[in-house]
Amino acid sequence: MRLRNSLITLLFPLALFAHQDDLQKALQEFLLMMEQTTKTLKEFSQSQQTPIPEEQNSWQLYYKVVQNGAKVEKRNDLLIKTQISYQLLKAKSIPSSLLLVVVKDGVVEFYGKLYSQKDADKAIDIALHTRGVKKVISYIIIKKPAKSLI
Repeated sequence: MRLRNSLITLLFPLALFAHQDDLQKALQEFLLMMEQTTKTLKEFSQSQQTPIPEEQNSWQLYYKVVQNGAKVEKRNDLLIKTQISYQLLKAKSIPSSLLLVVVKDGVVEFYGKLYSQKDADKAIDIALHTRGVKKVISYIIIKKPAKSLI
């Protein structure tokens, strides 16, 4: 609104030197363009999103704590994390980009989302068989992939 008023005041002196009909058309086109711009900005700045319905029971939290029964030697946490991440990358069935691995004092925690409990158990097994791991805690969400019709 402020911009519109200031532009009208700037264009007013031109009316003295130009044909009044041409100036009138130019002003009308300019005002129409300003209204369309305002409308577009309002559409882009809407804060609500249309919801997409999702099944309630399509995911579950797979919480599991597994203690390593073997004698465990002390190892660097970064080395343990690197080794687990590498083994997860080698296991083609586990989408390792969906898992976050956190290691502190030999305790491995998994956070993320996988598509089956079998993959979660395999990730836990990989961590347990890594040297220096005392315990594995899983906070993995098992999400069934959406069914797509082809």
